[in-house]
Amino acid sequence: MTENDFDRTAQLWLEDGPTVMSDRALQAALDEIHVTRQRRAWWPARRSFKMNPTFRLAVGAAAVLVAAIIVINLLPGRAIVGTTPPSAVPPSAAPSTAASAAPTPVPLPLYPETILSTKEGTYFAGDPFQIPMTVSMPAGWQGNIGGPYAVYFDTVTDPSPGIAFTVSQTFYADPCKASILDPQPGPTVDDLATALAALPGLEATDPAAVTVDGHAGKQLTLTAPDSVAGCTLHEGGLGLWQLPQGAVFTLLPNQQRTLWIVDVDGQRLVISADRFPATTPDDLAGAQRILDSIRIKPAN
Repeated sequence: MTENDFDRTAQLWLEDGPTVMSDRALQAALDEIHVTRQRRAWWPARRSFKMNPTFRLAVGAAAVLVAAIIVINLLPGRAIVGTTPPSAVPPSAAPSTAASAAPTPVPLPLYPETILSTKEGTYFAGDPFQIPMTVSMPAGWQGNIGGPYAVYFDTVTDPSPGIAFTVSQTFYADPCKASILDPQPGPTVDDLATALAALPGLEATDPAAVTVDGHAGKQLTLTAPDSVAGCTLHEGGLGLWQLPQGAVFTLLPNQQRTLWIVDVDGQRLVISADRFPATTPDDLAGAQRILDSIRIKPAN
């Protein structure tokens, strides 16, 4: 597939299905501080998309491009809701690589700080996160580095289409149960895509080939059922994975999550985008701009 495959996939995500993101972003932060992350009101468990799918983020007053300390209640991850999950989540056309001088990216702060963008700008996610990258964050969005294992973005509105970048996940055998998958999926992109598509109790699209900033990967969408009765829940959601220090990414009933599993020089990166029905078109458009703008940097 061409480099624009990821863009088209992200856009489809924005156009189809429910609209809410999970608290995973906060979860990564949790991992960094050894606590469980919650999402904002919109994240069933995360703050980045309100950081819902994995955390709840109580945002204090934010200044222009100023790191603001925030109280974040971390919830487990969340997903995109929809009766028919989109086959792909296509972002708009990838940003052009103009040769003109570009402004220096603004470094994202480390949890528990966050930064709120008052106008669209370029932000850098680096140390301690293991895969350095830059993204364009629209006005009204906020972001931070959760620690070595996650980076989160979400809006201050609720529900918000959050976006999270995670590594070093431990996956559950059954989203409805609390048991850890044993053995864990193999180390490749295909290993993980196949395992996630086979999770019981969820609707899953067939994994499709995609590229993210030149890195090959697979994309699929998971949709939770409308009822979680009888399940062992993580803060009200179905468990998908947890990060090394305990943050859990979950899905709420009818929530939908699109995943891009990418090989970055031998390391597996998972990009997740959640949606809930109440997410606004403007917020979805902002999420698309972030997805379109991902630029992965060399480790050094």
